[in-house]
Amino acid sequence: MFFLTGTDEHGKKIQQAAEKAGKKPKEFVDGQVGSFKELCKRWGTSYDRFIRTTDADHEKVSQEIFQRVLDKGDIYLGRYEGLYCTACEAFYLEKDLAEEKCPVHNRSVEALSEDSYFFRLSKYQERLLAFFEKNPGFISPERRRQEIVNRVEEGLKDLSVSRTSFSWGIPLRNDPKHVIYVWFDALINYLSGVGYPGAKYKKFWPADIHVIGKDILWFHSVIWPAMLFSAGIEPPRKIFVHGFINTAFGEKLSKTSGTIIDPVELSGKYGADTVRYFLLREIPLGEDGNFSVDALVERHNRELANDLGNLVNRALSLAEKKLGNKVPKARTDPELSARLDLKKISGHMDALEAHSALAEIFSFVSACNKYVNDKVPWKLDDREAEAVLYSVLDSCRVIAILLQPFIPATSEKIARQLGVEPGGLEEAKFNLLKPGAKLGKKEILFAKIDAPAQEKPPVKAQEISVKIEPRLAKLGMKVAAAVIEGVSVKKKHEGLERRIRETVKATDLSKVENSGVIKGYLELYDALGIKRQGHAVSNLIAIARQSGKLPTINTVVDSYNLTSITKGLIVGAHDLDMVSGNVHVKVANGSEYFVPLGTGQRQAIAPGEYVFVDDKVVLCRLDVKQGDRTKVTNATKNIFLYVQGNARTTQQELDSALEEICLNITKFCGGNWKNVAVSVA
Repeated sequence: MFFLTGTDEHGKKIQQAAEKAGKKPKEFVDGQVGSFKELCKRWGTSYDRFIRTTDADHEKVSQEIFQRVLDKGDIYLGRYEGLYCTACEAFYLEKDLAEEKCPVHNRSVEALSEDSYFFRLSKYQERLLAFFEKNPGFISPERRRQEIVNRVEEGLKDLSVSRTSFSWGIPLRNDPKHVIYVWFDALINYLSGVGYPGAKYKKFWPADIHVIGKDILWFHSVIWPAMLFSAGIEPPRKIFVHGFINTAFGEKLSKTSGTIIDPVELSGKYGADTVRYFLLREIPLGEDGNFSVDALVERHNRELANDLGNLVNRALSLAEKKLGNKVPKARTDPELSARLDLKKISGHMDALEAHSALAEIFSFVSACNKYVNDKVPWKLDDREAEAVLYSVLDSCRVIAILLQPFIPATSEKIARQLGVEPGGLEEAKFNLLKPGAKLGKKEILFAKIDAPAQEKPPVKAQEISVKIEPRLAKLGMKVAAAVIEGVSVKKKHEGLERRIRETVKATDLSKVENSGVIKGYLELYDALGIKRQGHAVSNLIAIARQSGKLPTINTVVDSYNLTSITKGLIVGAHDLDMVSGNVHVKVANGSEYFVPLGTGQRQAIAPGEYVFVDDKVVLCRLDVKQGDRTKVTNATKNIFLYVQGNARTTQQELDSALEEICLNITKFCGGNWKNVAVSVA
């Protein structure tokens, strides 16, 4: 195997960062590289080469590949005008921006215009599509492959591959005032890093796998193979796309935004193996996942300290007492060894399902603990105890081998205590622990960690207001609204569920159904000429009558349903961070569109209905139809909440109901609430 990693050091972003730090670019990146190497060392991450794109051999290979593609006629001189994100070092089409900002960094883009060399990427559209079809496993997971296929089918534009607006890059041989675009230069590190075009390159290329983040998939799966096609070089065999690690509350980690978790500090506090284990066990490699100290500590204590640590400690303690700290002459019990499915673990690893492989290994750890409990070796005579303890000690040796890629320092500790070398995968079979060998010194693998103070979400809520159209206000439409900051939304809460059951049982549902507030909603429909239909409260009442409880959605929706079912009031809740601008309550004119929950499909709205809209889309139709874009999920941090009234309700009733709901939500979800200004305009 040849394992390559390193640092991409050219580009405008680096030059600007160096200038800000008052340093030359090379001096600046020299200072950065040490921290990345130190991180690898602390986390037990190995590599055969740490490449820097400022390395002389890389610069030479980059110039050679660029010249080869130029000589082939696949690079030509032109002029580029477009929208550029310096943080991404990438150009964007206007349609790909998010509210006129970079979709990755949420930062403004700048319009650039400069002379540039262009790579004929468009020339390779059909060849790329044919390559994807012939090699369906080239991009994985599958949904990422389909995403790229769809984008390529839309058409490819030629790519700007040189810059003149800054100088920090590899100069072109044919035109030194241009430097190679960072994403043409950076990709070539995979060739230069393995010694292109020498013997090492011939041994290890094409690469078996490139592991990359989802935000740079386009460069690796479209631009990179097209460059290689042009240069006459075979593409890598597989591009595997990992997700993002987010904060405990779903925020994307970003140096640009300042949302970071220091990995060096983390490993120093909890140990690299604990952090490695948590990330690999908790988050499937192809998915996004949340990092939580609470969850890390819980897995550390339960799985590493209790399950694995306890198994090794018990085995060695019993060996010390019963065997004189020597390996007995025995064979591993087939009943126990049969519980380890090496074929299944291997299959998971081949599929890059590290979390599933770890689950299978720890299933065997649990089987070993159960074996000790069931066999009670401390009660057995010498011969029987020897058979049981050999089985457990030998199993611990196999476990140490299997855990080596995941928690290498722990693997070495286990092997050392067993008096053996960690061993390779070929030794992950039973009955290789030599009878008579002396066992090593016992040591604790994992000390338990005290539960940390509960993590609290950041409180960052945008300011917002609500305006009611005068026509609706004259018909009696009223609204009370609030913002709740810093919530932690959960699927359910036992105390909340119990309270809902008690409330439903104690509520006269018929009285609510026939109350004046319900009649007021229907009268509002009549005044607008809308066909009478079911509404949010009538739907809740129907469910409560049938099941004796309310539907479990999440702790926000369930909290406000408590008030809806008792007071007959319509309530709406939205993820505030997904709301664009202020909210307007108005009568639809037929030009608005709506995306119902869970559909992803736009839906026309008939003129005459009343809608809650932000500056972009409809949040809610009438009183029951929630929009998908702003739905409350377990990733929601800040909530916009309103109680909707009518001619038969007073503003005081709405304000009281709003306060009750906010108190419920903050009780079961945390956070702080404040009123939102509502006016007629």
